[in-house]
Amino acid sequence: MKIQLLAAALALGACDEAPSPPARRGPSDSEQASGRAEPARREISLDGVENGVAAVTRNFYFIIDGSGSMKDPCAGDKEFTRKVDGAKWAVGEFLRQVPADVNLGLWVFDQRGMGERVALGPENRAAFSQAVEAIEAGGATPLADAIRAGVERLIAQYQRQLGYGEFRLVIVTDGIAEGIEEAADLASSYGFPIYTIGFCIDVYHPLRHLSVSYRAADSAADLQAGLEAAVAEIETFDATSFQK
Repeated sequence: MKIQLLAAALALGACDEAPSPPARRGPSDSEQASGRAEPARREISLDGVENGVAAVTRNFYFIIDGSGSMKDPCAGDKEFTRKVDGAKWAVGEFLRQVPADVNLGLWVFDQRGMGERVALGPENRAAFSQAVEAIEAGGATPLADAIRAGVERLIAQYQRQLGYGEFRLVIVTDGIAEGIEEAADLASSYGFPIYTIGFCIDVYHPLRHLSVSYRAADSAADLQAGLEAAVAEIETFDATSFQK
């Protein structure tokens, strides 16, 4: 059931377009409680942009954790023996729900290293699916570096679309690394919201408090809440489609 939560949470990608420039979200309840200040706004310059086209296209840049711990099981999960296999299945289910007019991109860190596996763009579902299936769990968790790379890709796409459209980072991870708060603040400063799906992540993981949406794949109650939230945001979403 935990893996079904991941698939449902990923389906947030079917929300309506947001106005440009990227809308700033207010601080979360946890940020307000801790007194943590929202990062100062950074503007993205459009000066000197060549061949840009005003478009309201939605853009979702994925960061998938394929580190060594993704070889491990998520306690209580009876469907998959390794977290990475559950993630692959869930992303595959998500791809079936993504509208054709959404741009997707993929950054992975795994046994083969860290880098962009699929460039942000349209009509790349087959390549995206193949890249996810090719993930080989192993190695460290350079999550902060991956977030910064994702921000760079979204900035470039923002400029290509002349400041119009919607831009999100979607993170699938089971680990923690140094520099996550600073990297998340960088994304927030440009107005790029982070949507995180966590596998058995400690309650104190920074992304629980730095993401616009955080779905924890670690209990049936969380699954139910995540499905309800996804259905509330996506009118056409059918929760039964994620029954494995």
